[in-house]
Amino acid sequence: MIDMATRALLSLGCFVGVGAALMIPFTQAGTGERVVSILALVLGIGIVAGSVAARLLSSRRRQRNDAMADLIDDPIVTTKENP
Repeated sequence: MIDMATRALLSLGCFVGVGAALMIPFTQAGTGERVVSILALVLGIGIVAGSVAARLLSSRRRQRNDAMADLIDDPIVTTKENP
């Protein structure tokens, strides 16, 4: 579920960031359009960075859980003295 959400956020961030980057050359310096385009670019970069970080953390957590499952699932061997 986290993988699907981070993939959707990554797509959204790329869409916003690329759209804003394409609009910056067509706006005049010092206007409201330029400010909005720069803010949208920063927002897109932030969304991409957040989704990549969440994806890395979730994969690291999944690897840690898989490693712990291997340690927990060891069969218990009883000795003859301990019935």
